[in-house]
Amino acid sequence: MVIANVMNFLAVSLNPKYSFPVYLCVSLRQMKTFYFSILLLFITCLSCGHHTASPAVALLPDSTLSLRYAQGFRVDYFSGYKKVTVFNPWKPQDVQACYYVVQQAGTITPAPAQTVIAPLKSLAATASSHYAFIDALNELPSLTGVASPKLIYNEKLLKQCQSRYTIDLGDPFSLNIEKTLMLHPQALMMSSYNQTDPSAERVGKAGIPVVFNNEWMEKTPLGRAEWIKFVAAFYNRESVANAIFSSIEKNYLAMQALASKAAEKPSALIGNNFQGTWYMPSGKGFMGNILADAHYTYHFSADTTTGSIPLSFEQALHDFSNADIWLNSEANSLDEMAKNDSRYILFKSFRTGDVYSLAKRVNATGSNDFWESGVVHPDLILADYIKIGHPQLLPKYELVYLKKLGK
Repeated sequence: MVIANVMNFLAVSLNPKYSFPVYLCVSLRQMKTFYFSILLLFITCLSCGHHTASPAVALLPDSTLSLRYAQGFRVDYFSGYKKVTVFNPWKPQDVQACYYVVQQAGTITPAPAQTVIAPLKSLAATASSHYAFIDALNELPSLTGVASPKLIYNEKLLKQCQSRYTIDLGDPFSLNIEKTLMLHPQALMMSSYNQTDPSAERVGKAGIPVVFNNEWMEKTPLGRAEWIKFVAAFYNRESVANAIFSSIEKNYLAMQALASKAAEKPSALIGNNFQGTWYMPSGKGFMGNILADAHYTYHFSADTTTGSIPLSFEQALHDFSNADIWLNSEANSLDEMAKNDSRYILFKSFRTGDVYSLAKRVNATGSNDFWESGVVHPDLILADYIKIGHPQLLPKYELVYLKKLGK
């Protein structure tokens, strides 16, 4: 088509049967087509030359990893490498980063600086949820550096830190760059936020790929858990991750179906007043979906706000004063809650003592396993909320992550 357009223009231009006015009109009409065609021909030639020079770079993958819930990443399989794509959580149509996972050093990929050799033998990671995925894959020995060990709940990983097999790299929001560079892991796994991270930039410039694991931005519990497949891609453990996730999904859906059989839907109040503002979860986010799947009534169930919904104490009291159950309190007892804010007595759930915290699994340093292994076990989190709201459905079940507050 491109060559035909060029030839057609030349034929008209050189044809003696056209008078000058006709020739001019025809030429002007076809001039744009001519130059556009020349441009396309030039680009096509460059493109062909590019593919000839890099035969290892394919346009279409041989296959793609199957995902059912997670929206934030994709894994494509090409001949010789995997392409792991992370999408921008704040601009889902944009790609945040691409990683090329190979089996051997020297394998040609489209971006050598973002190439990672699998399976990982040395990884630095900065988030508790990442440790949980790695533990579920039985790859904790690969963790040679972590951020803030005092925030770790996993006993096996704590022992690795105590023996200095796994190095403390400092605060996750202000990483010790010197220690990280001296450790020189194969990759650094971090959560990303809607801003530039100076630590990530410095580590990346030093030749260490920075892998963004954004599982915390998924809106559904199963979507977060499915990021185990993302982590598994860097260990060549996809088949293991698929089996683990299938079991989690099966259990979660069974709990969801069980909850739907409840005759009543208790109303829920979430969180605490913090310095004059009460941050409530949106109805379509992680906690909103948990409440819906556990068959609760929630005032903001239809709200699609991104992030939390800030309320004044007065607004919270107006909307939730008669809530049946108070969930996710940050206090350790009812007395502590009353001491923090005497107005809590105005809420029905406080007066009846139906208040629960997320602190069933907290160690001596204050590390909370809800934020660690909970990402891999949304089925157990859901079961906890069902037990609280519909105890008759799970009469023999013991709470795993949540606990009822006493005096």
